[in-house]
Amino acid sequence: MTAVTLPESDRISSKAWMRHGLVLAALLLLTVAAFLPTVEAAVQVWWISPTYSHCFLILPIIGWLVWEKRPTLALMTPGLEPRALILLPLFGLTWWLGELAAINEVQQYSVVGILQVLIVALLGRGILRVIWFPVLYLLFLVPTGEYLIVPMQHFATVFVDISLNLLGIIHYTEGTTFELTNGRFEIAEACAGLRFLIATVTLGVLYSYMMFKKPGKAALFLIACVGVPLIGNGLRCVGIILLAHFTDNKLGAGADHLVYGWGFNVAILLVLGVLGSLFRDDMTDKHEIRITPAAPVRNLAIVAALAAGFLWVGPALAAWHDNNFTQPDIAAMAEPLRPVGWREDLPSTSWRPNFSGLDAETVAALVPVDEAAATPVQVFVGYYALPRPGHAITARINRLWDEPWTLSETHPAKATLAGKSVEFQESIISSGFEKRIIWSSYWIDGRFTPGMFRLKLLQPAAALQGHEGQAVVAVSTPVEGTVEEARARLSRLLAVLDEVPARLDRANHRALSSNAEGAR
Repeated sequence: MTAVTLPESDRISSKAWMRHGLVLAALLLLTVAAFLPTVEAAVQVWWISPTYSHCFLILPIIGWLVWEKRPTLALMTPGLEPRALILLPLFGLTWWLGELAAINEVQQYSVVGILQVLIVALLGRGILRVIWFPVLYLLFLVPTGEYLIVPMQHFATVFVDISLNLLGIIHYTEGTTFELTNGRFEIAEACAGLRFLIATVTLGVLYSYMMFKKPGKAALFLIACVGVPLIGNGLRCVGIILLAHFTDNKLGAGADHLVYGWGFNVAILLVLGVLGSLFRDDMTDKHEIRITPAAPVRNLAIVAALAAGFLWVGPALAAWHDNNFTQPDIAAMAEPLRPVGWREDLPSTSWRPNFSGLDAETVAALVPVDEAAATPVQVFVGYYALPRPGHAITARINRLWDEPWTLSETHPAKATLAGKSVEFQESIISSGFEKRIIWSSYWIDGRFTPGMFRLKLLQPAAALQGHEGQAVVAVSTPVEGTVEEARARLSRLLAVLDEVPARLDRANHRALSSNAEGAR
């Protein structure tokens, strides 16, 4: 009896795995095709950014983790979980909102969520209990975390400053730069430690899964995977500065600091791994195997058809929205600025914001007409009519300044613009030959906000109302006397710069007029 039943059971299970596997593979490929621009954007970041090059290893790691479970999976039969499909339209909606807000991470996490839902729906809860970690590990395919660079730079700067003070080394700190008696050092973006932090967390999560069964141990190890890289990067920066300082820049400068830095980071990873192994748990698999009948082919076809239909909710909403957008008339944005009491001057050749793919921009250098030798104020207005990921103010490549400028200080600022009090972000930057102050704010749907995060939150609601446009407004002037004198020049110009918000409103609302006329 046993000799007859087991082969038949194996044959039925093998056929079920073949059916479910082929359908799941087809739906996963369909998902990639439906959201191809989102997938391409993620892969492009993996390719061009060393911080996220480890993402190419995530899929092979997931494949290996599932392969390790094959003895258990061979005893099981895949099932169906159609209730999971209700999440597909929600993820599609989230993806669309991410497109409206021009946030790549939201779109990419939504696509990963869709992939996870398909796995659950097409394989069932029983299989999910066995491969839950590889399914969740898909989240590490999303390249995210660049918003941590600035706070991590500040942390490393404070760490180095305190360390040098404790060591009694004479130095001067300005922004993220350090002036020592025999050299100048900067905590650049690449030195913030983000690459090391992300790599450590990615490996730490995998290590915790393989080493610990008790949640408390795993949580403590993951906390260490966050705290140790931050402190370790601070020590690395201190060590490199000290090495360069005491060797008169013969060691630790140039490419040396990269080699020494990575060596230090690898050593930290090894120490974490060794310490973690001392507290590992018994990881013997004890999965409860539940024998379930194979799902009928008809049910599999119904679930697959529903999944294939729900996949297109997000792309369909995006196509509908884009078809209802009319390019606004932005000719007014190119007209020269003529504020009362000010005249045009030669624009600065040392400072200019770099925003990619602008639909329109206004650049001017202005000085008061009643001052013969006044210091000019540079005005920059950049406008996007239809923001999208990679083509918006929030794009990673956009900068209010480029090298050789470095940030010294940031402060909140307020000024009167078009009769209203507007919040700005004040940035004081310096180079080897000049010091400047910049007041910047972002505009969307008639509102100004100094924070890019708030801009992203406002963007979906504005886009749903048809007010697609967003802009950056920045004014800058050299700090030739005191900072207060420079601030006074900026405030004086902004008080009479009413035409800027008026032009932005006009450009933004012409799209609505065009749509209305087309509807008639």
